[in-house]
Amino acid sequence: MATFKHLFSPFKIGALELRNRVFMSPHGMVGLGIGTDAQVGYFEARAKGGCGFMVIASCQVVPAPQVPPGWFIEAYNRDHIPAIRRIVDAVHGHDSKIVVQGVWMQADPATGQASGMAPHTVLSDSQPRSMTVAEIQALVEAHIVAARHAEEAGADGFEFPIGGGAGLQSFTSSLYNHRTDEYGGNLDNRMRMVMEIIDGIRTRCKPDFVLGLAVNADDTTLGGEGLSEGLAICKLLSDSGKVDWLRITARGQKPQMTHFHYPSSYLGEQGTHVYAAAEVKKVVNIPVVSGGRILDAVHGDKLIDEGKVDMIFVARSVIADPEWPNKSRNGQNSEIRACIGDLEGCFLRSCIGHPVGCTVNPEIGNEHLPPLEPAGRIKRVVIAGGGPAGMQAALVAAQRGHSVTLLEKSGVLGGHVTLQAKLPGLEDRSDIIRWLQLQLGKHAVKIRLDTEATPELIAKLEAEAVVIATGANYARNGVSKSQLAPVLGTDLAHVLTPEDLLLGNARTGKRVVVYDNTSYEVGPGIAEMLADQGKEVIFVTADSGLAMSVTEIGINKVISKRLLPKVTFIPQTVIAAIDPADVTLVHAYTGVATVLENVDNTILVTSKPPNESLYHALVASSSCKGIDVHLIGDAREARWSTFATDEAIKDGRRVGLIL
Repeated sequence: MATFKHLFSPFKIGALELRNRVFMSPHGMVGLGIGTDAQVGYFEARAKGGCGFMVIASCQVVPAPQVPPGWFIEAYNRDHIPAIRRIVDAVHGHDSKIVVQGVWMQADPATGQASGMAPHTVLSDSQPRSMTVAEIQALVEAHIVAARHAEEAGADGFEFPIGGGAGLQSFTSSLYNHRTDEYGGNLDNRMRMVMEIIDGIRTRCKPDFVLGLAVNADDTTLGGEGLSEGLAICKLLSDSGKVDWLRITARGQKPQMTHFHYPSSYLGEQGTHVYAAAEVKKVVNIPVVSGGRILDAVHGDKLIDEGKVDMIFVARSVIADPEWPNKSRNGQNSEIRACIGDLEGCFLRSCIGHPVGCTVNPEIGNEHLPPLEPAGRIKRVVIAGGGPAGMQAALVAAQRGHSVTLLEKSGVLGGHVTLQAKLPGLEDRSDIIRWLQLQLGKHAVKIRLDTEATPELIAKLEAEAVVIATGANYARNGVSKSQLAPVLGTDLAHVLTPEDLLLGNARTGKRVVVYDNTSYEVGPGIAEMLADQGKEVIFVTADSGLAMSVTEIGINKVISKRLLPKVTFIPQTVIAAIDPADVTLVHAYTGVATVLENVDNTILVTSKPPNESLYHALVASSSCKGIDVHLIGDAREARWSTFATDEAIKDGRRVGLIL
């Protein structure tokens, strides 16, 4: 059991006495409703789980007409004070402290920005006019009013951002601010509005009401001066004596640099913002909070011990497992359901207007509900398929008291997750399979590997309910969303699928074509893996770029940076035919044909038809009449790009609850 020197010890920020140094950074749980039981339950679960300091994210300081209504708390609106109060009271009930984050979202087309000389970079491709001084002063007042409402609701303090793409960065950064009046020019002028907000809050809120700022301390990614300017901003704030903490991020500017703002598993490091925080620590005399994909509490404790930060912030670690702090403190690391860093169930869902959740945690939004109720009648349940959908279904069914047997055709559990976890950058995905397998063992689920589910075996097991979670496999004929006709020559022995390569250990020659029309991460991952083995890899796709399904979350940028130096990239192209030596390509728009000669292997990453045969066999089987049959996950509707694991686990939970 790890010994923590700092992370789980009391700490003080301003007048606040905190029980530990775990800071739940603001993240918008879109879709839970404003002040609903679901929203309150979300925060309460994480306070109960051990977070010492928390933030209610993205509370609007002014109306934001371009943001869908009901997404975020309106801190400017007195009618939303009761919603804030409900969250605050629930969090305080577990000895945690909580503040409101007030954000100017720049989402009102009737209002300008700092300077019309700079393109808008947050919500839309536009370039608003410059604000008038009267509008600036009204926005200052709006922040102060939002803070007053937070105080009235019982919150312990207020935080507002000047980084990460939030609106006020358009004033503080020289990249955006080209004003020539008292709100532009030198740093003091560019910070004038921020200091007016701080002064107003200090004048009109109680002395023990804490105040912090989130600062993007390094803006080099869009051409800024970088740390030199960020450090000057932080020093100015600290020297004012009116700010209680600084939360430091770096390089993160949405949407252009989202991959730094929300680091995925591809970045392969913990504490991606800490390098900047460590420099900030040298020039300020107030607590510094930072993080960036902190998965390991021991690592967080080490960062504090090394003097790089005073507190660590976490978001996805406690989204995935609300008990992450308590389990870490108590040495229960194997029980932690870890974030796998795919960003799909959390940030990507919010980008497309869906309720935010978590790929590995299907309980998001249900934390306020009572524990699972025992089944009304105990059944013998057979789960056919040991991928994420089948494992989650087995777990929930067993938790409710059913007698559960899980049959897996192969020798390993995990399905498509086990396949993906063999690829560079995706190794973290294996953890959800580890965690589920651990839980299945604790709930006495009988697991039979190397066992194919058949109607005869299911009848022999006297199943009363069957869950078919047989998943999907990559197509062997090259059919894709871009090419419905089979590709000629895909029946040749040197043409492989991802399953052949990653699960069947098929060997490849020196010159390999990876044909990917799924727009996801598996094709690029295979290409990178083979290139790292010294193979000559040609990557062919009908798309215009790599991993286009994850552009919203910036992972395509990381993949492109990793892969393009290692392979030959041929976009906007389909394969017309494969023969024993050559591959014929056709450009999707010009129709021009070219031939790749002397190709040793072609790997098809094109689509994933469901493995549905067992379902149809059971429906037609006379020996299985009367059995309650459920079809879930990829066997019901296969997903070859985003949300495959997310939907599979949610589907498993859903069916486990109705058995």
